[in-house]
Amino acid sequence: MRANARRDQAIAWSFVGIQALLLIAIVALPRNTQWVPADAARTISNVLFFTGVAVGAWAFLYLGRALTPSPLPNRAGKLVVKGPYAIARHPIYTGVIILSIGITVRSGSYLVVGATVALMVLFAIKARWEEKHLASAFPGYSDYMTRTGRFVPYIGVAT
Repeated sequence: MRANARRDQAIAWSFVGIQALLLIAIVALPRNTQWVPADAARTISNVLFFTGVAVGAWAFLYLGRALTPSPLPNRAGKLVVKGPYAIARHPIYTGVIILSIGITVRSGSYLVVGATVALMVLFAIKARWEEKHLASAFPGYSDYMTRTGRFVPYIGVAT
């Protein structure tokens, strides 16, 4: 394996490991330490959580053979630009962000808020890194970036 390929693999799996730690923190950190969520917050939390699960599952299922836990492209798959990928370039990340915000709304914890913000920053960095590799692997990816938002429609479109 080339030195650059080994380095890219190490970076890719580092992203995955940090992401896993942040998700564990969001779920496992103590609750109701700074505030007690109101009933409305619990309802909003549930809507966000299940919306995030639905978005992530839709995107997960749509990828098919292109699915990989690593942010490096799976060369066995093809570039997917339909379904949820016509709306956002990283809809699985979008789903995870939405469900994490849902958990955070009902957490009552600034530590959970911090972990969720850190996860969103990580996804922004990880997505940019991943997109460089996707553009190298798939000839149409650069054009796709100019018409599709990164996490939400129209936001993060490459110019």
